[in-house]
Amino acid sequence: MKDYVAGKVVIVTGGTSGFGLEAARLLLARKAKVAITGRRKDKLQAAAKELNSQDLLPVQADAVRTADWKRLCTEVASRFGRIDVLVNNHGAAVKIAETENMDDASIDEALNINIASVIKGCREVIPYMKKQRSGLIINVSSACAYHSWPNWGAYTAAKAGLVAFTRCLHLEMLPWGGKATNFIPGAARTNFCKAAKVDDSWLEGFPSAQDFARSIVQCIDVPDNCFIEELSIWGTKQVISPF
Repeated sequence: MKDYVAGKVVIVTGGTSGFGLEAARLLLARKAKVAITGRRKDKLQAAAKELNSQDLLPVQADAVRTADWKRLCTEVASRFGRIDVLVNNHGAAVKIAETENMDDASIDEALNINIASVIKGCREVIPYMKKQRSGLIINVSSACAYHSWPNWGAYTAAKAGLVAFTRCLHLEMLPWGGKATNFIPGAARTNFCKAAKVDDSWLEGFPSAQDFARSIVQCIDVPDNCFIEELSIWGTKQVISPF
């Protein structure tokens, strides 16, 4: 059986923890060449040390900044010669609160991190893929895109918009051989809730970041004439007893 992951050059944003770090680990084990990004130099260095691979390129970058995207693409293409896959894994809840209590700065940050930055990244990487007549972009959305919970409005709006954007993106990429996939995870045991200052004690027994990262890799491991339009994955506990 052919391995469609081996040899691929993959960028994973938000690669210093959670889904990103675990996806990078699995991709490297499958003989892919991987670039990971992170905003904090210390976390990036720690992740690179943990992954410990000659096929890894850590790049300090903020996905909100166009200049960082341009530099990232240049460094990856220079090191590995091409860009086959972009996994837009970065994201943040920023602030979980009722709409009436959302300040301008939090709204702007939530939209910039969770959707505007993804659009910028796709814009910057597509010329590299288009030149080689192939490429896959996986945008990591959220179960919030289809399911509603109070206080998650701004984050949900961004992630729902991301799903619609990715569908349009796929149709734009299709004529020259490109593909785009929506990856939609439910809740998992990552640092996501802690970063948003949300209690995460209810996550006991939920899937780990590595459990879900396996499915990100699965989205890459398909023949060139196929694509996964959308992959939703939930922990069975969440489906049975939603939080």
